[in-house]
Amino acid sequence: MHNIVYLYAELQPSTINVIRELLKIKDVKIFVVHWDNNKLAPYMTPAIKNVVYINRSEFCAGTLYRKIIEINPSIIYTSGWMDGAYLSVCKKIKGNLDIPIIAGSDTKWKGGKQWINVIASPIKHRRCFTHIHVAGIWQYEYARRLGFSESKILMHNLSADVSILERVKIEHKMNNYPRKLLFIGRFYPVKGLKFLVDAWDKIENKNEWVLTLVGSGPEKEMLLKHSAIEVKNFMSQEQLVFEFQDAGCFILPSIEEPWGVVLHEAAAAGLPILSSNICGAVPYFVMNNYNGITFPPGNVEQIKIALEKIINSEDVDLLEMSHNSRKLSQRITPEIVARTLLSVL
Repeated sequence: MHNIVYLYAELQPSTINVIRELLKIKDVKIFVVHWDNNKLAPYMTPAIKNVVYINRSEFCAGTLYRKIIEINPSIIYTSGWMDGAYLSVCKKIKGNLDIPIIAGSDTKWKGGKQWINVIASPIKHRRCFTHIHVAGIWQYEYARRLGFSESKILMHNLSADVSILERVKIEHKMNNYPRKLLFIGRFYPVKGLKFLVDAWDKIENKNEWVLTLVGSGPEKEMLLKHSAIEVKNFMSQEQLVFEFQDAGCFILPSIEEPWGVVLHEAAAAGLPILSSNICGAVPYFVMNNYNGITFPPGNVEQIKIALEKIINSEDVDLLEMSHNSRKLSQRITPEIVARTLLSVL
């Protein structure tokens, strides 16, 4: 049996999807160190056989290092380089054990302050990690600048739970296509909800469409005051299947979004997709005039135009876009992510 150690920030369903797949593929035991304080989303980690959760708050760098040495892992996977203790542990282990130490990254290359990391990479990133596992092509650009060779860059580290989302039956929408526009995510300014609401308000004839927002965050009270919008609480993946089933289109108006697993989820659920063009997952799961429409972030007029194209579309065209989304969703799956991770053994 191989032991795998995850050194993670805040756990999300996408991470659990891959962990479940790892357990299916190989005889492994997985130890997950994760941030347990000041969480941004109310996600509860599920109990899974051969998965041990370890609270990050219980360890400093020294005690965490000793704990990992006791575990004797075959692979260490860390969610980036934002945790100083994780970096310290990885650097020390890299100097003492001959095992793959993989950094996950969903950070896009933007330049600017990132050049500091490029300069520091020989004494920071490459002293701590043997490989880097990136979300997509925009993240690959950053990994190359950090000095990781092509053979040390693993592609696609994030995936929606494609199997559960395929429970959404596109064919059930044929005779009564749902007039619901759906957003799922955190209610934070970075998600661009203010621009979405402003665009929605500008549409005079909504053609019986409604806007539903699912999530939690500091903008919730503001959104609840808007009588023309339906606001729902954070939901589990199983509950979201029903929301996707009742929806006719998905929208992600973020003004900053390194990746956006929710775009993959919407594609797997077979929804037409509207998205700002800065979301990292767009090149994989949103294709203009095939399964969706993209628009510049924060541009109320362009969001309004995209919304009107959807609400004025014929059902047959929306259904075609739905099927096209599901085709695109197969570009990445939890199995592909898990097998990519195990390929370093």
